[in-house]
Amino acid sequence: MAANAAHSKSRHHDVLVIGAGMSGLACASRLHEHRHFQEQGRLLVLEARDRIGGRIESVHVNGHRLDTGANWIHGVGTKSKPNPLMSILPHKRYKSLSGTVAFSVPTNAKSQNMERDSDPINSNQVQASDLVIPASTAGTIMGAFWDMFESLHETAVSIAPDSAKKTTALKSIKQNTDFLRTLSDIPEQYRPTLGSMPQFVEVVEAAPLAAQSAEQEKGEAGLGLLEFAIDDFEGEHVFLQDGYTQIVEEVGKDLVAAGIVELGVEVERIDWTSRPVRVETNQGTYTADQVVCTLPLGVLQHDVENVGKVTSSSLFSPALPADKQESVQKLGFGTLDKILLVYQDPWWVKKPWITLWKKGMINNAPGSDSSGDGGIQELDKTSPDVFMGFTAELPGIQLNTDGTTAAGPRLLSIMNLQDLTDKPALSCFVACSNAVQIEAMSDDQASGIVHRTFTQWLGREPPRPSAVHVTQWASDKYSRGSYSHMIKDLSEFRHRVAFQEPLSSPNGGIVRFAGEHTDVDHFATVHGALISGWREADAILNSLKVASNENRTTTG
Repeated sequence: MAANAAHSKSRHHDVLVIGAGMSGLACASRLHEHRHFQEQGRLLVLEARDRIGGRIESVHVNGHRLDTGANWIHGVGTKSKPNPLMSILPHKRYKSLSGTVAFSVPTNAKSQNMERDSDPINSNQVQASDLVIPASTAGTIMGAFWDMFESLHETAVSIAPDSAKKTTALKSIKQNTDFLRTLSDIPEQYRPTLGSMPQFVEVVEAAPLAAQSAEQEKGEAGLGLLEFAIDDFEGEHVFLQDGYTQIVEEVGKDLVAAGIVELGVEVERIDWTSRPVRVETNQGTYTADQVVCTLPLGVLQHDVENVGKVTSSSLFSPALPADKQESVQKLGFGTLDKILLVYQDPWWVKKPWITLWKKGMINNAPGSDSSGDGGIQELDKTSPDVFMGFTAELPGIQLNTDGTTAAGPRLLSIMNLQDLTDKPALSCFVACSNAVQIEAMSDDQASGIVHRTFTQWLGREPPRPSAVHVTQWASDKYSRGSYSHMIKDLSEFRHRVAFQEPLSSPNGGIVRFAGEHTDVDHFATVHGALISGWREADAILNSLKVASNENRTTTG
């Protein structure tokens, strides 16, 4: 996908969009629906990468196309309030997850020194030393966890925002009497398992329950309860079976065809007090009457020279106003990585392994619409969509029956891509400081953790993967992480709202901001990025007196 030379000749545009992720493409495509912006030189999108999509990306591993970033539509919505992603490519394939097999925390967890030379797998029997939790108990454990997860939202919206700001999600979990009661009532051998399940909140939110890594250095206390005080879309969370890049390609296809997207253009400085706005890049200087900056929050945070206080930055000249610098520094930005393991043959959907799944599989999975009864239902399938268990090779956190916490093994959530995408692959999620640890390893080291963990879960060694890909979102200089969150005592919704006020000066142009981090109710989601891009496009159209329902040549 090459840059269009005709557009490269013109260095001044009415609107310049920085970034061709979902928010940038949404903004530009909405503008491009109007004849005004279909004229040559009116609109341009600059993208530093050699592709569009931003944090939505796919790679080929052993010939199989796998998503490295976004996978989910978080809440399909209702008839009266549908998620706008559902109307893009209306015939796309998607499904909610069905089936979880959970493994208990091992009593004597072996890690790096585990025996790796297990007998070859040539029988129809699996050793009895597996850690699969029986369905009846697994249903209780998963049901208690999902009830607790739902209670975070219920508690967050029932108290004053200032109280939610000052409370950690972990404290709310510790005070959840129903969860603690179940933790005390289940058989003692499964208490470490249920007590460690809150770690899955870190995977969902890409945010630490307790301060870790960079947040610890800033003296911060982890994920705030305010994270859950939002009005997002209802309905099931569904997995896109043919990849998220199809959505990106659909939103961006007219822009790419028109030559409006230039790739390989890295923005180095934005002079927002000049008129027009000057944007200096590795490919020269561009100017525009209005600029829409969709750089991820992680990139904006990295640009601040001294972490922890309001200072100047190298990207914006002059420095961002105090309110926006405060927003940049007080919102959280976390990482969710994947260890993608591709196999010659999807062993987990075949004998002898499916005999294990049968005794432990429940219809209760991350992102599913399971509820109250613990999800113990007969499933018309032989393998689960999700495996959940623990490894001692990465540090985790565990809740005790008295509400205290202690160090424990790390929860691993592993998705069955054979069932979801027809690819012989597994996708293991790692978040926060664990993600940073994994990124520092080789692919073989990272996959080794998953392989040894499966060996311990199953009681014998499964086949090894034929290829591995480990994502690197924290160290990717064009993302610096995955998505934003709310930090206890620091983050407020006004910090997101501040991005919705454009930068302007008496003698300068206008710089606007879009991206998931700029939306109050839909942050940390692809639809949040989409909506934010539309928001800024509508603001531009309004500023130009172009009614958003007039002069379109295509339907929105």
